[in-house]
Amino acid sequence: MERMNYKGQAAITDALFFLLIVMSLVSFLFFFSSQYGRTVGEYSNSKFGSDYAVSALKTILYSSFARDGLPLTVDGKFGDDCTPDSCSEEVDYLIAAVKEDYADDENINFFREELTDSIKKVMMPVRNSFDYLVYIKVNLSPYSYPYFFMSRKEFTSTASGAFITDVTAVQKDYYCNYNDLTAFNQNKINHFIVFVGAKGQAVSSLYLPVIGDTEFREGEIQLILWSPNDFNSENPLFVDLDCVLREDVLELEAAAAP
Repeated sequence: MERMNYKGQAAITDALFFLLIVMSLVSFLFFFSSQYGRTVGEYSNSKFGSDYAVSALKTILYSSFARDGLPLTVDGKFGDDCTPDSCSEEVDYLIAAVKEDYADDENINFFREELTDSIKKVMMPVRNSFDYLVYIKVNLSPYSYPYFFMSRKEFTSTASGAFITDVTAVQKDYYCNYNDLTAFNQNKINHFIVFVGAKGQAVSSLYLPVIGDTEFREGEIQLILWSPNDFNSENPLFVDLDCVLREDVLELEAAAAP
């Protein structure tokens, strides 16, 4: 009888150990599958962001631009809605006009809004998924940033007691390095990018002419995407970029115009 009791206890102990092993394996598989799914999701999102950034930057660089400011012809032809007086045949790459703009005073101001509008059109398909910035850097000592545009979402929430009942996202556009501060540098940009976590990045070399200079200035244009990040405009890393709302910049420039 005692031997049977011992066998029963041993069987129960073996069953408990087996159950413990099974539970451990199930927990491990659940943890592994959840982490694997998250890793695959992050990789897919990052891959999509990188591919889109490269394609978007190419589109921005080679987008068509009417020299006289008129709408472009349709497939190079005039029609009922597009006459020689209302449409333009004088077409060039927008980046060529930007280079000419820089050559005048080493700044981008005359064609700045055309460049910004082109960027916003190219980024429109992913505006709900990504925030982004585009900047042009010239390899001087110190570096010069004649163009720096950022578009990001800012979130506001409505609370009822201890519960948040509504969250609203507002897209806001900024021109950064607006005051052309001497303390502005690449490290501040890099710190901000690390903070938001870039999901896509593309860069292309630029050679910018300057009137009176026989050599081109070497530079680059960068496009960086990241998932919308809920930080306010008082965040030190954002403040360091010296960003001013685009609408405020336009109002200031309109008020200062003769």
